[in-house]
This record gives sequence, structure tokens and C-alpha cells, in this order.
Amino acid sequence: MLPIQRRYPLASQLAWFIRLRWIAGTGVVAGALVDRIFFHQLPFISIFAIGGTLLLANLGMWLLLAKLRQNRNHRGLFRLATVQMVLDLFCLSLLVSWTGGLDSPILSLFVLHMVFASLLLPRSMAYAAVFVAGSLLVGALSLADRLPKTAAQMLHLSGMTLTLILTVMLTTHITRDLRRHRRRLIKQNRRIRRMSRRLRIHQRALIRQEKMVALGQLAAGVAHEITNPLASMDSLLQLAQRKPEANRGDIFEKLRAQIARISTIIQQMRQFSHPAQGDAQVLPLNTIVAQAVEIVRIDTRTEKVRITTDLSNSFGISLVRPQALQQVIVNLIINALDALVETADPHIRISTRRQDRWNLIEVADNGPGIKPEHLNRIFEPFFTTKPVGKGTGLGLSISYNLIRRQNGRIDVQSTPGGGATFTVRLPAVVGADPPAAGNSTALAAAAKHV
Repeated sequence: MLPIQRRYPLASQLAWFIRLRWIAGTGVVAGALVDRIFFHQLPFISIFAIGGTLLLANLGMWLLLAKLRQNRNHRGLFRLATVQMVLDLFCLSLLVSWTGGLDSPILSLFVLHMVFASLLLPRSMAYAAVFVAGSLLVGALSLADRLPKTAAQMLHLSGMTLTLILTVMLTTHITRDLRRHRRRLIKQNRRIRRMSRRLRIHQRALIRQEKMVALGQLAAGVAHEITNPLASMDSLLQLAQRKPEANRGDIFEKLRAQIARISTIIQQMRQFSHPAQGDAQVLPLNTIVAQAVEIVRIDTRTEKVRITTDLSNSFGISLVRPQALQQVIVNLIINALDALVETADPHIRISTRRQDRWNLIEVADNGPGIKPEHLNRIFEPFFTTKPVGKGTGLGLSISYNLIRRQNGRIDVQSTPGGGATFTVRLPAVVGADPPAAGNSTALAAAAKHV
């Protein structure tokens, strides 16, 4: 929801007008005091009273404006603007009559008030303010016996009136165009916000879709991974059924181990396919890399591909969304598997290292590489070199955006026939200690059995 100042610009304009009136009221009081001390030319009591009245009225209007803002009373704001304008014109008319009439040095302030009227009030009411200003000025001059008596003074008053009319005409023309432009901007901003919301929804849907594509590619491996422990469990149960009298505790331990194996596979798939990206966390990235390798290990194609890992002990810690980063690494490894289909002695190497203030994750393969004309387009949405029906062209684009939203980037190096290396760069948390060597070694060992 838009703040009150943006949905009701009159409220902010009135607040600005009230701030100016604090200055004006203080100036009138100070001017009366200065004249009282040094010059003795003006009616001190009357002018001091006008200044005090402005300050007291301004205090009341300031409190009323706060209440109208809170209640979001748009009609009340216009009433307050009208009352302020009439009060100011009344006080200004009296001050002009007491400080020289048509020769007063503050007569030109009527022009300023016409500008305020054009800004605060509708067009018709702004022209009405000219009539009110003229009537109040003539009335005040009459009470002070300063009505124009000569032709020059009549021309002066007529010129002043014409100036006020022209001021309102020009100001309302400008403000009308500005308000029209502002309304167009508001409508455009609303359309942009709606489009942004739709884009975010579609982007989340695309990310989920790409995860489902990856899971679909892993489906055969998942079935294979689950079938093996189920077959082992069935064999153990048949053995226990044939010899129920034999109390073999190791059977139950083996059953629990196979159940734990199935549970681990399902947990990995559930975490990977979860649509939420989670909150950003400060984590050792080697852990996420090892988990991603474990997920890809389910793919049956990894049985024919040599996968090695080199998880550096000096690899640092980054502020990341673990599920998003895990999806990126899985996508990169699956792309490498796709590229190695026709490669003899296929090999994928996953490594981590620290470079200055960056943590680097590299996924390299010895496949056919990427053509030079494709290098600048591989991160474009829907761009793919795979046959129709074999790829969506979204994996690398989504991975690129996921890393960019974590203040990182993805680079690629490739030569035809020389394989491809994708490098994920993430800012390291300054001052954070890298994981202990033993932990990194354990993670590497957990991943190398792929």
C-alpha cells in the first residue's frame, strides 16, 4: 500500500505550507518587536497580535492535519486548505493596510499566496481566491482609510488584480499538466508492480519446473537406489521367515540400515524439490557441494562417468541460500553428464578453492566443449543446443539468476574439443574461519565414492 504522502499529495503540501507559516508568523512577531525597539513606525499591538494569531492558528492546523492524515480524510484536507488560505489572505490584507497600503513592501506576497492557492485548491477555487484576496484587501484598505484616490493608484490596484489572475492562470496550467503527468506515472507504476509480481510468480514456477526436470532425469536412478535396499530387505525377511527359531540380531541391524538408506534418498529428493529457497545462511560451501554430488550420484549415468572432487581445506564460508545453490550445482553436473554422452573416458571434476575474497566452485568436464558462437548465449532463457525435447534451455539461465541474487556470478571457459568449465563465484564472509581440515577431508571422502 502506498504511504499517505503519495496517495494524498495534498497532505504533504499542507505540511510544507504549515512549515512556511511557522516562519512567516515568527517573522511578523520579530518585525513588530524590531519596529517597537528601533523605529516606532507601525502599530505594534496590532501587528504583534496578527503574528501571534498566525502562530496559534498554525499550531491548531498542524494538530488537525495529523488527525486528518491518520483518518485518511481527503475531503477534510481540502477544507483545511481553504481555511488556511482565507486566514492567510485576511492577515496579509491587514498587514498591507498597516504597512503603507498599495505602497506596502509586502504587497507582492499576494502573488505568492495565489501560487499556493493554485497548488492546494482546485482550479475554480483558485480563481475564487483572487476574488477573496481583492475583497479582503479593499476592505482592509477601507478600514485604514487607504483606498486608492488617484488614477495612478487605481491603475496600481488594477495591475495588481490582473497580476493575481495571470498568476493563477499560469500556475494552474502548470500544475494541471504536472498532476496529469503524475497520474500517468502512478498508473504506470501500478502496471509495473503488477507485471513485477507476475514475473516473480512465473520465475518461481520456472525454478520449480527446472527442479522437476532434474528430478525426472534422476528418476531412474532413484528407482534403482531404492530397489536395491528393498531387495536386500526382502532377502533378510525371507531368511528370518524360513528360520524363525534363529534369533539373529544382525538381521534387524541390517534391516534398519537399509531403511535408513531409503530414508536418506527420499530426504535428499524432498529437500531438493522443495519450492522454497529458504533464508540466506552463513554456511561452509563444501557441505552444500558434497550434498549436491550425493544427489547427482543417484543418476544411473554416473556409473559410466568418472567423477572426482577436490574440496579445498582453505575454502571459505559464504552467505547463501543453500537450496538455491544446491540446485545450481546439480544443474551444472547434470549438464556435464549430458555433454559426456558420446565422450570416451568421460570425466567430471568438482573442485572448490578460495581466490582473494571469492569462494569458487568449479564444475569441469572433458566433453566436446562449447562452440565460440554459443558462449555468449548459453545463459539466455530458452537457448539450448540439445535436440528438441531433450532440454528446456532454462537450466543455465535459472542458475545464473540464482547466483546473481546471492551477489555472485557464473563464468564459463570452453574450447571446442577441450571440455567446459563452469565457475561459480560467491563472496566470502570476511573474517570467518574456513571449516577444519578434517571436516573438508571427510566431505571429500563422502563425495569421492561416486
